Amino acid sequence: MLHFTGAEFEDRMARTRAEMDRRGLDVMLLFAPESQYWLTGYDTFGYCFFQCLVVSDRAPVLLTRSADLRQAQLTSTIRDIRIWRDRAGADPTEDLAALLAELGLAGKRIGWETRTQGLVHLHGARLAARLPGLVEASDLMGQLRLVKSAAEIAYVRKAAELSD
Repeated sequence: MLHFTGAEFEDRMARTRAEMDRRGLDVMLLFAPESQYWLTGYDTFGYCFFQCLVVSDRAPVLLTRSADLRQAQLTSTIRDIRIWRDRAGADPTEDLAALLAELGLAGKRIGWETRTQGLVHLHGARLAARLPGLVEASDLMGQLRLVKSAAEIAYVRKAAELSD
């Protein structure tokens, strides 16, 4: 279930892409569950597992575990959901690098969120080794989320009314 309209999510994506463009980023790798939620509505139970939302000038792509597939389908605007196999010895950073290559995004200027529980050190180190030149952009989504839309303000007002 989505809590906002498609137009609201489209506006958020447009704002995200505009900020990426302002920073000279071609791609943004979102690991923070709150970023994924705000941008697409994706409400995950698997916040402690490797999940990455790839944002570029095309439709967003989510790389996640099979256990989170149904949740992503039911709670988000994401239509392209890819699965990495959660098994002994799995390295989802390898799957992410392959996905970026498949999408023609390898070698582009890529921003990423590192200040989040959604990206453990092991995966961050592996990803940095696979994709040299990643640009720290952990603040990008937080800054966008500070400015509330009319729809968000309406929800806050309703919440305040209910609490009164």
